[in-house]
Amino acid sequence: MLFRSRLGLKNLVDYAQSRQKMLGVTNLPIRTVIDIGANKGRRARNYRRRFPEAMVYCIEPIPVLCRQLRQWAKTQEGKVEVLNLALSSAPSEATFYVRRDSLIHSTLLKPSDMEASHFDEILVDIETLDLLAEKIDIVDDVLVKIDTEGLDLEVIRGGVQTIKRSAAVIVESTFYPTGYGENCPAFEDILTSLHELGYVYRGNIRCGIHNGTCYGADSLFVRREAARRIAA
Repeated sequence: MLFRSRLGLKNLVDYAQSRQKMLGVTNLPIRTVIDIGANKGRRARNYRRRFPEAMVYCIEPIPVLCRQLRQWAKTQEGKVEVLNLALSSAPSEATFYVRRDSLIHSTLLKPSDMEASHFDEILVDIETLDLLAEKIDIVDDVLVKIDTEGLDLEVIRGGVQTIKRSAAVIVESTFYPTGYGENCPAFEDILTSLHELGYVYRGNIRCGIHNGTCYGADSLFVRREAARRIAA
């Protein structure tokens, strides 16, 4: 109250609280987290703090990152499982492009000829979210995070049944064309797809700002029934 009212820092305090509560998701009894595109596990670690009773599944196609994640998972009392694969709209085996100078920007999308020299190629197993869900122990409420560098809409298409039973979905959304081409799904595409599955948009947990413009964000979508529980 001191920071909010007497010091006139209401906007700053409100923003900090929204980040801390993940726009209300921490009010839900999340028991399963599916972290698709776990990378080095920064967000997975945050989910472990926010939802200590939840089982966290880290989905990551790059083997060296999986090894790092598994070292951390060993310290998490059986609450973290690491799966070395990629997700899309159909199961297959495909080339995955690993960016040498920034692993976080690795992708299943073939880079342009101009960018190709920055990538190594590896062969990865691809699964769908729905097929994966049949193999792991999912307990409601479920939080799904999707960050797949341009394949997010394909992951949603391959995970319709799992997403329908989940409570919240966090998707890395793009507001402008990215380096992976103008055909990558934009925020509007993700919004439309999840709206059809019964979700409402709650806001952005994190925004990427460049020259005063928000070019991307971790956008939160909550199933309508869960949104009512958050607001209750």
